[in-house]
Amino acid sequence: MSRTSPPFWISPDRQSADSTAADPAELRVYLLWIISIRALLLFTGLNLAEPLGILPSNFGRFQFLPFFNIVVAILTLCYLMLWWGGRILTMQIYLQIGIDLCLTTLLVTQTHGIESPFLSLYLLLIVYCSLALGRNGGLAGAALSTNLYAGIVVAQRFGIFFPGTSGLNLKYLTFRVTTHALGFFAVAFLGAYLSERLRAVQAQLQEKIYSLHQLQKLNEHIASSIRSGLITTDLEGRVALFNDMAEELTERDGATMLGQPVQPLIGEGSWAAIKGTDLFKQAGALRFEDWHVLPNGAWRYLGFGVSPLVDQSSQLLGYIISFQDLTALRQLEEEVRVKNQMAAIGRMAAGIAHEIRNPLTSMRGSVEIMRSRPNLAKTEERLLDIIIRESDRLNKFVEDFLQFARPAAKNRAAVDLAGLLRDSVTLLRNSPEVRDKHTVVLNLESGEIPIFGNEDQLRQVFWNLAQNGLRAMPAGGTLTIEARRADDGSGGQVIFQDTGVGMSEEERKLLFQPFNSSFRGGIGLGLSISFQIVEDHHGKISFESEKGSGTRVTVYIPRHPATNPPGSIQ
Repeated sequence: MSRTSPPFWISPDRQSADSTAADPAELRVYLLWIISIRALLLFTGLNLAEPLGILPSNFGRFQFLPFFNIVVAILTLCYLMLWWGGRILTMQIYLQIGIDLCLTTLLVTQTHGIESPFLSLYLLLIVYCSLALGRNGGLAGAALSTNLYAGIVVAQRFGIFFPGTSGLNLKYLTFRVTTHALGFFAVAFLGAYLSERLRAVQAQLQEKIYSLHQLQKLNEHIASSIRSGLITTDLEGRVALFNDMAEELTERDGATMLGQPVQPLIGEGSWAAIKGTDLFKQAGALRFEDWHVLPNGAWRYLGFGVSPLVDQSSQLLGYIISFQDLTALRQLEEEVRVKNQMAAIGRMAAGIAHEIRNPLTSMRGSVEIMRSRPNLAKTEERLLDIIIRESDRLNKFVEDFLQFARPAAKNRAAVDLAGLLRDSVTLLRNSPEVRDKHTVVLNLESGEIPIFGNEDQLRQVFWNLAQNGLRAMPAGGTLTIEARRADDGSGGQVIFQDTGVGMSEEERKLLFQPFNSSFRGGIGLGLSISFQIVEDHHGKISFESEKGSGTRVTVYIPRHPATNPPGSIQ
């Protein structure tokens, strides 16, 4: 019968057993069964035959039944000791067959010869010859049994060992030998056939088990190699599979998650949406995105896709949930949104500031002329001074606004970030912003930290961020400023860490909005200008903060001039 070639994951050197003889592992099992069944049948047969008067009373100087019981027990113990050693199994089977043939022949000759009820033990010998040694062993066992039985018939025909039985009908004896020989060989052929079929089925079963095991390992390898989180659940939401990427994205142990409900991972609302959607009628996978809380309290934005898990008859068994980390994409979208918004505000601000600045200059000049007149009343002088002061403040505001809208292009060069920060922190410590209850700590990596930029603009960024950190600690605290090289050596990083009041999620969303200030007296342009300067340097600024836990600001500035304009795709 032809067979299809094995699947690619089946080892080509793996071959099914086609030998009719048992392999060592099977032979060891067969031997134990043979030893056990043989001892059971002999003990049972001998002790049941005694009350029926089948056994002789004596065997030489010994009583027959005790003698044979002892012989059977000793042989069984020896067989078991040889089997336990397991070194000469093949030799043991031949030795055991030879001894059992002699013992069976002796037992038959002592129990009425051709009429002995123990003739069936020859059949047992033939069967286990077939099982242990295959077809050839079964035929050899049948041939030996036939010859021994024929010898018993001849001995009985001539009265040897059987006094008073000579002269039996020759045709009758020939018929008995022939029928027993046919029976012996029929059992041998049948035993060999059944043994071969058993081994063929065992070989096929082992091959199927191996194929299934390899397929299972292949599926596990595929699931663990997918660069997306993969979870399968039953209809109740209990986790059945949790791949390596799912462990990495959720920071949970896969072995612990097996059998646990998936609802805490994806949210009760998302699970309700899955249960309420007919995934068979929906053209694509059910998709949703949500923030996920990690065990350490951090947040990760995940995108989920849900598909039905079905069996061969298309019955719903559960759900397949795949997901990816979209946190970076979410942050990028937020950055793009802020940039677009600020670009629109900048274009509008440039026009508004220009229209305000010209009449403001004329108004201030006119007021100064009026202020220079003699004999002004005190009240009028005070009012004119207020107008001049507020005009100056408004003019400064317009200048800041124009700087936010259109940062001036300034020369840039290689800068040592460590030296720049060292000078900036020295000025900061001697400024009125730092009070007695404030502590400013500067941590610098040894050696220079090369970056590329404009010192004045970068100093303004660092000054704004340091001032914000100090203002966030009205009751005092520590502002830690750390400078180090970027991990990939592409530039430098400055980290501002305060122990202040922190920010809520809503406050973080409005960080770079112009005119948005959480500090009293601020106009809300410092961070917006800092953001523009960092962007203009092809750097990056990021915030990490929680209400009541302080704020961490990271600024990255590259060490080489950019070859692409700001905002272009790298």
